[in-house]
Amino acid sequence: MNKHLYKPLIWALLFCIIFSVPTLATPTVTLDGKQMSFDVPAIIENNTTLVPLRAIFESLGATVEWNDQTQTVTAIKTGTQIKLTLGQATAYKNGSPVSLAVPAKSINNRTMVPLRFVSEALGAQVNWDGYTQTITILSVPTPGSTMPPSGITTVHFIDVGQADAIYIDLPGNDDILIDGGNVADSTTVVNYLKAHGVDTLELLIATHPHEDHIGGLPSVLETFKVNEIVDSGMTATTNIYSRYTADAKAEGCTWVADNRQTFTWGNVALQILTGPETWQDVNDYSVVTRLDCGNIEFLFDGDAEAPAEAALQGDISAEILKVGHHGSTSSSSYSFLSRVMPQVAIVSVGTGNTYGHPAAGTLTKLQATGSKIYRTDLNGNIVVTTDGNTYTVVTDKTLPVPAVPVITPAPTTPAQSTGVYVGSIKSDKYHYPSCRYAQAILSGNQIWFASEAEALAAGYGPCGVCKP
Repeated sequence: MNKHLYKPLIWALLFCIIFSVPTLATPTVTLDGKQMSFDVPAIIENNTTLVPLRAIFESLGATVEWNDQTQTVTAIKTGTQIKLTLGQATAYKNGSPVSLAVPAKSINNRTMVPLRFVSEALGAQVNWDGYTQTITILSVPTPGSTMPPSGITTVHFIDVGQADAIYIDLPGNDDILIDGGNVADSTTVVNYLKAHGVDTLELLIATHPHEDHIGGLPSVLETFKVNEIVDSGMTATTNIYSRYTADAKAEGCTWVADNRQTFTWGNVALQILTGPETWQDVNDYSVVTRLDCGNIEFLFDGDAEAPAEAALQGDISAEILKVGHHGSTSSSSYSFLSRVMPQVAIVSVGTGNTYGHPAAGTLTKLQATGSKIYRTDLNGNIVVTTDGNTYTVVTDKTLPVPAVPVITPAPTTPAQSTGVYVGSIKSDKYHYPSCRYAQAILSGNQIWFASEAEALAAGYGPCGVCKP
């Protein structure tokens, strides 16, 4: 062989050997809503996640014995016995053999075992989210627990820029989609659903007929089987609305307007909180829904503005709030947020949008409730997973949300009875005096402003109906 070719061939061979070794990812593992930490990181090998032996067994309530001579671990929990031997592709559950795709092995002097086999053998439920590289484990309920676990529910706030698209993955492989982003987001939404194994949508909700909410729905209807459609019943003359209605008719499924229906899947219920009201603003026709997973609730507000928010009846409290209208000043009033009291607030919003969303005043109000704020423009896809008792939030990006100082407006005594704009000391909106909401303000609660600047300085935002 020509010696000048010898060295390049060796280097090429070494390159192939090095890069043929599979890359081991480091997934996130949560157990009953809490992220687990390991002294040796979890790894993925041949689609099998391996975790440190003692950490996973003991976290699931099993007692562990290690036989150093046979390199075998025996774990016992309430009548279930598991045996794994280092390097052996066969494990045993209560004496019955179980084949393993990847056997237990030693890594950095720690015995690593297959997470899914161990968890499911001990009665736990395991869910894998490939997008976020997250494994969610729900252990069996403890004796005397107040609520049986409803299974794992995962809510995906898809990053579709200045638009909304929310995919809900329910226990039992049932799926819901709320809105589908802009027309330009069609491929993003369809591919996201495909990546999560969706073939049928049990329920499709179109909150209202604006393009940034229904734009991607024709492609969704053309790609997936849909069992039922709920929308606001509000029509539009746009091309995208015509496409949406044509595809909805072609689907041949049940298609109804919102009328305070309730849909149930096992222990999970989706309540539609809106019905056949009449509004001046299209945004206020938004279908507003509340997902009840047990002790954890989600509220999806569409683009509903303050008048529609104020009209919501019953219990609307929720741990997780999809903030209305991309965080605009016309939604998320103080009174509304005081009823919801969210722990997590999620804003679906586009980077550098021309609307100034989310508004600084809205972020201030959310912070005042103690909410942790996530934004798709900063955090990318946002995924909330719950077992009905606890929840975890995982994002594509971990960029910090810029802090907005909490500002409490100084109380203002209504000392005048005339001006350009009027508000109420019991709300945070200012109106034209002719607005129907202004005329409903009691005289003792009125506060008048001579200019827009004066109203804004007092912490008030413009009414979404009269749009002063």
